[in-house]
Amino acid sequence: MYKFVFYHKGAKDLPFSDAILINNSKCKEYDHRIWSELAGYKLLLDKFNTEKAENGMMQYSDTDWISLSHYRRMLDPDYQGRLSVAQPMVFNGPIAGHYAHCHNIEDLKLCGEAVKEEFPNLLQHFERVMNGNILIPYTIGIMTVGQFKDYTNFLFKVLDNVHKKIGTETFEDRIDYIKRHPEWYTGKEDSKPEYQARIEAFLAERLATAYWLLISQKAPVFPAKVFLLEKDQKI
Repeated sequence: MYKFVFYHKGAKDLPFSDAILINNSKCKEYDHRIWSELAGYKLLLDKFNTEKAENGMMQYSDTDWISLSHYRRMLDPDYQGRLSVAQPMVFNGPIAGHYAHCHNIEDLKLCGEAVKEEFPNLLQHFERVMNGNILIPYTIGIMTVGQFKDYTNFLFKVLDNVHKKIGTETFEDRIDYIKRHPEWYTGKEDSKPEYQARIEAFLAERLATAYWLLISQKAPVFPAKVFLLEKDQKI
């Protein structure tokens, strides 16, 4: 199994001796300050689609198993060879309500519009998940290369659409946008503009939840324990 770890801090501090490190900040298409590890996912997707071995064949087969971890969080390695995602969180209320408490609910509505435009057959499923109380966090997982391609195709199609709807091209534009709408992005648990700017990354967790719950209707998807790698890190 190929192990990939996504980071934007110093690689020398990462406790992964057998992993392939991918620096999210190297992605030119997606600013990691907005997209977080999804910027690294784009780099990995390009790697899978273009990198060839010495014999001219693609180095990575769609049937090869991979694991996706953050520099701060890692899935239990005992789950290798099984389609696995982070242990789901169960909330007292709906996921949409939790998003409204922590972020701007209007962005989640834009996400619903984007799902309708890109994958109209999945809109009802997305809405049911957002009105439910299960969240699969972090977007990390253990899967095949082929599954990763399908997973990221879904995420990027929807989130690229949302990004266009919001209309902020750069991180600086996004910060200015949030500062101009304090009534939307303050009064929550963390209202710092630099944190709230990661709209696409926050939406990605909600989209990933809908994706994996749908996949679980067709094939087993195992919940795996998540190890926290930073001292005093919150789950």
